[in-house]
Amino acid sequence: MPDPNNPEFRAAWSAVPDVVHAEAQLRKLEERRKTLGDVLSPDLARRKVFNDATDALCAGAVFPDDIGKRAADAYRDALEAESEALGLSEGVNTLRNHLVYLRAHEGAETALEALGKRLAEFLAEVKKPTAELNSARSAEEAIHIGGKAPAAWKTLTEMLGTLRNIREAQFAILRPLGDGHRLQELRKKGHFEAAGIAPDGVPADILRAMTSGHYDVPYLVYLAELPNVWVPPSFDALEAEDIPDCGVPDDSVIDYTPRVDPIPEPPAPKRTGAERAPDLTLK
Repeated sequence: MPDPNNPEFRAAWSAVPDVVHAEAQLRKLEERRKTLGDVLSPDLARRKVFNDATDALCAGAVFPDDIGKRAADAYRDALEAESEALGLSEGVNTLRNHLVYLRAHEGAETALEALGKRLAEFLAEVKKPTAELNSARSAEEAIHIGGKAPAAWKTLTEMLGTLRNIREAQFAILRPLGDGHRLQELRKKGHFEAAGIAPDGVPADILRAMTSGHYDVPYLVYLAELPNVWVPPSFDALEAEDIPDCGVPDDSVIDYTPRVDPIPEPPAPKRTGAERAPDLTLK
């Protein structure tokens, strides 16, 4: 389930009007259902009128002359409250299912596009404090370098949360579009972070962060300078990054016409000289 408190997830889906409408209506119906609270069934509400009247009777009161009207009114009021509760529950369940449908079949590409723009804007912001690090690779180095480097390191550390939220929102949007196990596999290969990744050309510490999602400041700095950082526009586009290299196809023409080898004539029998013609003389 996506984290409903993730601001990047909410912002991405705010670019899809149908989702915005469904979410707004869902919040209203949930609040109305919560305000309504627990309701008695009509039968129980009517039974309560009877029980209250008989308890009062046993305590010395007079049995109500309008017991029928009281019971009928209680039944009718409870029926209305029960019907409203059922109607609100039906509306809530329908909207929840509708949101699942919208996020899996409609609007996902728009949300991913919005998230991609957000990532680009965020990485542009990252470059500002990065320029003040003076190549520091740790907090200790930043302190040693001094100047604006310690403040820049602190700023970048605080920005890591935004990167995590963006990538978690990306995962949550992509998840309903394909297989979750496959999505996790593609993430572990680095395709989730950038297009055209060649692991051999990525430093080991950067590759660990890229494939695990455990981000740190050096990775954030590296990512901000990478030209092919992306939010995949679809699950298919992400999978296309993982097509294995099958080599150069062989374009030579091979003749598969069946070949029939002729059966050779059997060799003539060899004569040994001991043969003699049969004696056909009548005796």
